[in-house]
Amino acid sequence: MLNKATGLLNKNTNNRLLAIGVLIPSLVFCHAVMAEYIPPRDQKPPTSRTTGTVTRTGGCRKDKQATLTALAPQKHTGQTASSHPTFAWFVPDTQSYPLEFRLYRYEANGDRTIIRKVRLQSQRGIMSLALPLDTPPLATGERYNWQVILLCNPNRPSSALVAGADLDVVTMPNNLATTLANNNPQQKVKAYASAGLWYDALGTALTATTNKVSQRLELELLEDLANLEDPNEARTIEYSTRIRPIIELERQQNI
Repeated sequence: MLNKATGLLNKNTNNRLLAIGVLIPSLVFCHAVMAEYIPPRDQKPPTSRTTGTVTRTGGCRKDKQATLTALAPQKHTGQTASSHPTFAWFVPDTQSYPLEFRLYRYEANGDRTIIRKVRLQSQRGIMSLALPLDTPPLATGERYNWQVILLCNPNRPSSALVAGADLDVVTMPNNLATTLANNNPQQKVKAYASAGLWYDALGTALTATTNKVSQRLELELLEDLANLEDPNEARTIEYSTRIRPIIELERQQNI
């Protein structure tokens, strides 16, 4: 009887050790790929203080669950080290509408010059647009503004919804370039996010969403974005409340 009890004890102990052995690598792996967006140390306010606003909440059909939203910082200007970055936004409507992407360059006097216009059809969920490599590159050290315009009724321009953000093109840090050369897409997302390169982090996550890890990184970045908006500033509070329903909708979509 004692030998039997001892055998059962050893078996249970081994099973626990096996479970722990499986669990610990999983936890380490999850921690290793966890994204955390850290804003640039030299945070700069956006030039266009209303780029993230829309004329009303909801979509073209006034869906109260979510709103046309630019997935980019509003409290500070997001950065990219890419000459052809990726831009992302959320569309709430299941029905497809004409949508226009516009990219502007800020001039020395503060005026904007439109440098690119792309006509698309909207799709519900997160949409993204990467500047084609065969188009003129964005210049390092320059600031740009981008917008998406959802044409709810092309015959009534006043019904359009507009969202957007500013971005600064910066030089790629030398140490980051070395890190990126030796890592997989998930690790690259983390590296970009830690370096304060919002557009590069989210763009990499969106183009690598072939598994649950990449999808989780995308949602973690959006969580960081929602948490970073200033709780004492009404404009960014409103923006933060837009991001959270999007996170929940995307999470349900990926279950």
